[in-house]
Formats: sequence, C-alpha cells, structure tokens
Amino acid sequence: MSNYHTFRSDSEGEVTPALVNREHSSAETATLLGEDAPSRTDVSGIRKMNTNRQEQQTPTSWAQIVMNIVIHSLLLILTGYVIYVSFSQGMFLFSWHPTLMTTGYVIFMTEAILSFSENNLLAKNKNFKWRVKLHWILQTIGGSCITAGFIIILANKFINDKPHFHTNHAIVGLVTIILTVLGAAGGIWTKYSYDLRQYLRPVYAKLIHSVFGSILYIMAITTLILGMNSDFFERYSFSSAKWIGGFILVLSGIYILVKPVTTFVSRFKTAFMRASL
Repeated sequence: MSNYHTFRSDSEGEVTPALVNREHSSAETATLLGEDAPSRTDVSGIRKMNTNRQEQQTPTSWAQIVMNIVIHSLLLILTGYVIYVSFSQGMFLFSWHPTLMTTGYVIFMTEAILSFSENNLLAKNKNFKWRVKLHWILQTIGGSCITAGFIIILANKFINDKPHFHTNHAIVGLVTIILTVLGAAGGIWTKYSYDLRQYLRPVYAKLIHSVFGSILYIMAITTLILGMNSDFFERYSFSSAKWIGGFILVLSGIYILVKPVTTFVSRFKTAFMRASL
C-alpha cells in the first residue's frame, strides 16, 4: 500500500490532511487534525512542509498577471476619485468619512483578503506564515480607518443635528460595521483556533470565518455602491460615475472572493472527511 499523503494547511502552524493513508495510527491522525497526540509524531516536519509549500505552486500565467494589475489599478483609481470628490468642495469633517471608509474597505481589506491568493503579485512566493502576518497587518490598518470613518460620520450628524441611520446607505453601513467588528473577533478566534480547539474544532472555526468574511465583503461593496448613489456623490461627480464605480466594485468583488469561496469548499470537504473518520 502506498505511503503517499496530501496535506492542506488551514492556518498558521496547522495542517489538516486531504488524504490520509490508512496505515496511519489513530494518534497520528489526531495530531494532523489538530487534536492531542503523542509527542513522537513529527509535527514540526509537517509544519515545515506547510510553510514552504509555495515552492510547489504553479507559475502565474500572463492572464492572471494582467488581471491582477487591472483589478489593483481600478481599485486605486476608484479610491483616488472618491477622495477627490470628497474634498472637491473643501476640507470638511464629512470629507474624511468617505475617504477613510473607502480606503479601509477598498484598499486595506481587499489586500488583506488577496494576501492568501496565489495570483496576487504582492504576496506571490511568500509562505503561509508570512501571508497570515500580512493579513493581520492590513486588517488592523483597514479596521483603524473604518473605525475613524464611522466615528467621524457620527460626530458630523451630531454637530449638524441630522438624523442617524436614516438612508439605505446608513442602515446597510451600520450592519456592515457590526459585521466588521464580529469579523475581527472571528479572525482572532481563527488565529488561535488550535489553542481554543476544546470549544470549537479549528476546521469549523475556519469554515465560519471564510463564510463570514465573504458575506462581510459583499456587504461592504453594497454599502459603497449605495454611498455612490447618495446626494453628495451625485451632486459633485460626473453623471455616470456611480455606474462606473459600481461596475468596478462588482467586478473586483467577484475576482477577490474567488479564493475565499474555493477555500471554503476545500475546508468543507475536509470537515466532512473528518466527521466520517
């Protein structure tokens, strides 16, 4: 019988088997699945395979490179234009709200998600541990921008005595902010899922985080599109700007969410296999 094994990594320092040879003892299988096992299992060797797996990645095609450059360029142009419109009538407190929100979600959160994509040129040929660290840094910066942008719009409403959460943009935006906070908490749980495995198996924690993160990003895109349909944006931008901006966000969203969705499917299959062992 063959001794060939296939491994799939789920988080920093953790590996779950896609295929496990039947010759494995139950203790070895438990170790690979993130459970307690005798120390004789060479987990360090498996982790080394995990962190160095980029050497086995297939080369990025020209089509993937071009698409990567196009998506990044479109998002940078969109963010730059939103900032331009926000300050086109002068520097007001409100001007910082769309600026910080767009920067937080479109730039930093997007790059944080793409840090796990093999097609992303910024993280290409980097090991999984490096990608996890980059993901945390980008999400922290993006979360800081989003928090500041949310506080600014609340302060602006109070100062000008305007109603809160009155428009569709504001209502969906509030839901998005709440999901962002929950997503950050889920990210912390996922990072330390091995230490918290007595409460929830790591593979399930990652499944939840993948699904939740994808829903959050869709909500963020929806909020931004509604923002470009607001009176302020329509008043100070050219007539078709909201349609072009919406197209860029939808196109980019589809491209960006490919990796999280495929990761979810892969982890779901792993969880199903684990349950049948």
